Amino acid sequence: MAGINGDRRRGGWRRWTSAALSAALAMSAAVLLGSTAPTATAAPQPVDVDPFYQAPAGFESAAPGDILRSREVQLAVLTVLPVRVRAWQLLYRTTDLFDNPTVAATTVAVPMGANTSRSRPLVSHHFFYDSAAPHCAPSFMLQQGGGLAGVEGIHSNVEYLELAASISQGYAINVPDYEGLDGHLAVAKEPGYMILDSIRAAERFEPLGLDGANTPVSMWGYSGGGMASGWAAEMQPTYAPELNIKGAAIGAPVSDVESLLHLNGSMFSSLIGIGMASLQNAYPKFAETTERYLTDEGKALMNRTNGQCLPRNALTMMFIDYQRLLTIPIKDFLALPEIREVFDATVLGKTAPTIPIMLYQGVFDEAVPVFDNDELVTKWCAGGTSVLYKRDHLSEHLTLPTLGMGDAFNWIKSRMAPGAGTPVGCQTENHLSMFFDLNDILMQTEINLNATFGALGVPIGPQER
Repeated sequence: MAGINGDRRRGGWRRWTSAALSAALAMSAAVLLGSTAPTATAAPQPVDVDPFYQAPAGFESAAPGDILRSREVQLAVLTVLPVRVRAWQLLYRTTDLFDNPTVAATTVAVPMGANTSRSRPLVSHHFFYDSAAPHCAPSFMLQQGGGLAGVEGIHSNVEYLELAASISQGYAINVPDYEGLDGHLAVAKEPGYMILDSIRAAERFEPLGLDGANTPVSMWGYSGGGMASGWAAEMQPTYAPELNIKGAAIGAPVSDVESLLHLNGSMFSSLIGIGMASLQNAYPKFAETTERYLTDEGKALMNRTNGQCLPRNALTMMFIDYQRLLTIPIKDFLALPEIREVFDATVLGKTAPTIPIMLYQGVFDEAVPVFDNDELVTKWCAGGTSVLYKRDHLSEHLTLPTLGMGDAFNWIKSRMAPGAGTPVGCQTENHLSMFFDLNDILMQTEINLNATFGALGVPIGPQER
């Protein structure tokens, strides 16, 4: 039984209604009779203890994107509601921020009814898991049976809606752990390497049945995931020019990590601590210098941040004044050479992407300043990137991921359509709300229905077999 596939051609509404009614009947059967989705044989282990994630001997000699290990997994919503897709985890060779070989993991999937003798487009989804703790990675959070540790990443279930959107169209999906094994959220270059190599790995994984480097690919990420998407877009021309990336939908990217300091003392102040913990994990000189100027309270806060996922950090670290955690004024701390070098390196916009970009941003976003992304768009456009920039005047940081989802996915669908032309030039649109468009409302409704049916054990996506 297929979920809603979004066909709006002549007769599409009849098929849409039929599919919705069929899905509703199947949903009722699933509730009454129980899901027939396969169940996990053992509870998954967190990334930092699961041997699957350990780099095998000699991995350095593999090419970037080569698969080192794979296993089939059961995906679930809230770790307990199995989603009927065919899914695997891949451990692959990639590159770290110092250009050394390392490994990372990604989760890939196709619809349960996919005929993998036929190729299909791939959407690479970049979650805003925003944490320095390795156990918060999507590859753990998406699995069935993660228990309370898995539920701690509950915010990832917002992005389950996006996965349902892609699966419902018959696309393959890719969800990389782009922070690597050490929680490198806010770093330069590395997220781009890991995303691009995860796409290579997905294209080389035979069970997905993709068409190698010819596979049409789109990228999609919001907030921290938008920042990672930005790095991938900037690095793709030189690091992975062979990839057939049709475009990237990027929502509210953190394009300048230092700008998060405007959140000091606010309800979003946890983002400062998460960013600092991540940079300490990644850059030895930054860590050594920061440790020298942190108070005992500050050191304890960084340690706690390193062990928690975004929701718990957000709830327990509101309204913190980071000045009291440093022994010198913040402006003096930022002027230290070891600190200045890192913050300067983590700014997006130094390289113009060659793929089309849709960037969407809340004008009154209280976490990511709109002027940062105004400037990013200006830089990319000056470098020749084609950018559709949508500025939303009603949504803020927590609502735009959902209210902008239908619009973003409609754009992705347009880029994935066979024979789609390549946009040229830049365009800025100011919207009262990205949600106030009939096509986007219909798409968001379709996404929500498919996600609901999928969470209740109903296969979504086209039945090709």
